Amino acid sequence: MEPINFGEIFKEKVWGGQNLARLLGKKLPEGKNIGESWELSDFGEDCSVVAKGELAGQNLRELLAEYSREIMGYDGVQEFGLLFKFLDAVGALSVQVHPNKHEAWYVLEARPGAKLYLGLKEGVGRKEFQAAVAEDTVEQCLASVEPRAGECYYLPAGLTHSLYAGIVVAEIQTSEQITYRVYDWGRGRPIQVQLSLDTIDFQAQPKCIAPLPEVPGQTQTLLDEKYFSIARGIWAKGQSIDIEPGQAKVWMILSGKGHYKYEGKTVHLQRGQTILLPACWDGEIEIGQQMCVLITKHKN
Repeated sequence: MEPINFGEIFKEKVWGGQNLARLLGKKLPEGKNIGESWELSDFGEDCSVVAKGELAGQNLRELLAEYSREIMGYDGVQEFGLLFKFLDAVGALSVQVHPNKHEAWYVLEARPGAKLYLGLKEGVGRKEFQAAVAEDTVEQCLASVEPRAGECYYLPAGLTHSLYAGIVVAEIQTSEQITYRVYDWGRGRPIQVQLSLDTIDFQAQPKCIAPLPEVPGQTQTLLDEKYFSIARGIWAKGQSIDIEPGQAKVWMILSGKGHYKYEGKTVHLQRGQTILLPACWDGEIEIGQQMCVLITKHKN
């Protein structure tokens, strides 16, 4: 079994744009505000379908049912459990909270004025936050940071959060999709105040990993949490990367290009692709142009 390349699932959003075409080479629908590109998903009806290769046309759920050991390294896996996205926040996302979803953001671009709202300011408890919702002063309660490209953030379940206008991120998350919107910047969409208040962990804090020096030839760990780990690999032109079998890995290719050989064919890889490297594959990838990759490993 070779590395698996899935087709994207584009999501039009009121806050989206067209920056994924510029930054990642995505072929976006013209005239659409694309906020999310779902890269690898087995969530609900949004189940990723193999775009090319020997398994083309099969979806991720079907592959796990038939090839669990080959893909994951053990039998009986019915759900992949992680969801991979690219997000383009031209406008601000709603302030929201999830009861069970844990996620990470890797910042690809942050334009002047971009912000991340992560958690609440010191001293803001349920009573203060509920009053702020009623008085339309929620923003005053939110802790914010000015992000930089290359930063990585881990957001545990129960943390209030929002991407503010002017930022593009790669997102890796557990597949839980329950979202409670508590504030929407006056756009008039429904909010779920009581459910949000019952879900918010008022003590929750994000983790921030500052940009690491970009050293070609190195793989650097960004975070290692309960459900997944993320590393960043940067490799120079001409390097050969040996892939160690035994565990599934997901590559989100942020820049550069490369290729591998499979059954006499040369398969090309390029920026913007998200590739599932099955546990059984022990090939090598040749770097054709300096490549930067986020490497995620699933934890069972």
